[in-house]
Amino acid sequence: MKKKSGFTLAELMIVLTILGIVAAVLTPIIFNAAPDENKLKFKKAYYTLQRTTDAVLNSDTYPEGDMSRVTNADKTFCYAFSDMLNTMYDNCEGTGAIEVNSGNAFVYDPSSASTSLDTLDGYCTAKTVSDPLNGGSSNLPKFITQDGIFWWGFDFDFDPDDASYSSGIRTDYAVVCVDVDGVGEEPAFGFGIRYDGKVIVGNKAREWLKEGANSVIHSEN
Repeated sequence: MKKKSGFTLAELMIVLTILGIVAAVLTPIIFNAAPDENKLKFKKAYYTLQRTTDAVLNSDTYPEGDMSRVTNADKTFCYAFSDMLNTMYDNCEGTGAIEVNSGNAFVYDPSSASTSLDTLDGYCTAKTVSDPLNGGSSNLPKFITQDGIFWWGFDFDFDPDDASYSSGIRTDYAVVCVDVDGVGEEPAFGFGIRYDGKVIVGNKAREWLKEGANSVIHSEN
């Protein structure tokens, strides 16, 4: 008769100890390697903003390629933008506005870029829309896309005869705010969109984009 063999208690304890060590080493690596959902949604929102703005500017809505040359410019852009996305709620008829520069559009100053872009984020922090599905906390033009990202601002009302210029370039921007986790804890990201479709990002967005090796960050320079 053959003698049956098996693991001794000591051998089992050694194996369990090794597995415990491996798990302790690999667990942090696995969690660190897992993509951050908010960062993935942010990058999706950023590229959506760029692509959709470009598509809107080149649509029949703006035959002159200038988003200021239409009636009710802010509502027109909000509707044109949201119509190109899968939205689950929209209220582009909001009458509120993100008041900047004495009621005019945001002006990006290349000579003090860091301060300007911090201010851009600040506008969105001060005008947070906490719950668009229930009317939100303000009457700003806003909508929410199917992925749960909140969008608001869209205060396009550029006056070609009353614009700011820097080296011959018009530098007034409408503020668009994006909250990637809805009513979560992540603060909103501030973006600026110029009458000709140029997009700039606030400092918070710039920091997140730097983490992607292939990210392209636009600036006035």
